[in-house]
Amino acid sequence: MRMDMRVRVRLSTAAVSLALGTLVAGTHGGCAAVHRPPATPVSIAAAGDAAGAAHEATTARLIDGLARRAVARGDRTLDLLLLSGGGQHGAYGIGFLRGWRTRTDAPMPRFDLVTGISTGALQAPFALLGTEAALDTAATLYRNAAAGSAPTVDWLFWLRRTGGVVDTTRYRRAIAAEILNERVRDQLWVEFNAGRQLATATTDLDLGIGRVWDLGRELIAGPGAPDRVQSVLLATTAIPGIFPPVLLDGHVHADGGLVSNVLPVLDFAGSRRLAARLRALGVTEPVTVRVWVVMNLWTHPRPLVIDPANRSQLAARGNLLLFWAQQPQIPERLADLARAVSADVPGLRMEVRYTAIPSELAGEPGAAALADEAWMRRLEKLGYDRAFSATPWDEITSPYRRPRPR
Repeated sequence: MRMDMRVRVRLSTAAVSLALGTLVAGTHGGCAAVHRPPATPVSIAAAGDAAGAAHEATTARLIDGLARRAVARGDRTLDLLLLSGGGQHGAYGIGFLRGWRTRTDAPMPRFDLVTGISTGALQAPFALLGTEAALDTAATLYRNAAAGSAPTVDWLFWLRRTGGVVDTTRYRRAIAAEILNERVRDQLWVEFNAGRQLATATTDLDLGIGRVWDLGRELIAGPGAPDRVQSVLLATTAIPGIFPPVLLDGHVHADGGLVSNVLPVLDFAGSRRLAARLRALGVTEPVTVRVWVVMNLWTHPRPLVIDPANRSQLAARGNLLLFWAQQPQIPERLADLARAVSADVPGLRMEVRYTAIPSELAGEPGAAALADEAWMRRLEKLGYDRAFSATPWDEITSPYRRPRPR
């Protein structure tokens, strides 16, 4: 009976990790029970307006920062990097960035804004720094995840009331020691002073909406800033029901990929705001916004032979497709946005490029694991080689057709 339970938990964890695109997550206390301040449906609903206002303020601040950064650059270009969720498959993204950085014919730009969701949020600080040392550090985190920071099953989860079934204590420590240590924070501070920005998003489970976090602003907020940002990073990677949730400002937060697996920041209205701010700052020539998207997963699930009489199989496939059908729509919608902005927002042009793990690898051994060292090393090399290839970027795809095998 106990072995059966272990198998079920392992399979459930792996499946949800693959579906929601997360690496690891937790709460401040690892295995400590989660408690929240008293709340009622009325009080939660009443917080909706404040949450909406906070979102508008945060995105406006990020967009205003982009306008100032464009002026500082002076070359009429802005570079935005969007890093998706994807769990252990984030090794592909880090490999891609490492390979891209070493190219001399098409060099990786110094990004003006880096956003990351879930595992992408863990990569984002290193991508913003963009140095060989920073990206090598991030690669090491993935290589060592299975032995050093991946969560383990908490067999007393039914007693501890953490809201999850895994113990994320060592992952919490890894965030503090490797991502938010004083050296990295000092390096990020230099970039923030230069006008470069870093953002992520979580899902407010109480309100049922996403929340955008300006990590640069959070990191300079005061003495408790590192702990606060640690909580945000834990939250954006917290698979509901598997990993403990995180309480932020009295609300229950979890994986940012529940709302969207990338954080664009710029939508059509935001692009118009950016153009207006550029004009107000005296920019008269068109500015090109280059959006680079690294999908830390594949865009389509592996094909399966479905038994039409098997209700559990049908339900499982249907639930997974609720997630997977959204993935090819991410680059598709960004490409549509780029066309609309370039055509209808005076003073702005937008370009979109993206890369993703080949969908034909979705059924490979190790792909469904929570943290498989051999698989992560394979993906890192794949990403590195892809960035060096003649075709590092993918063609825009659709949920209505499968991509061509590479």
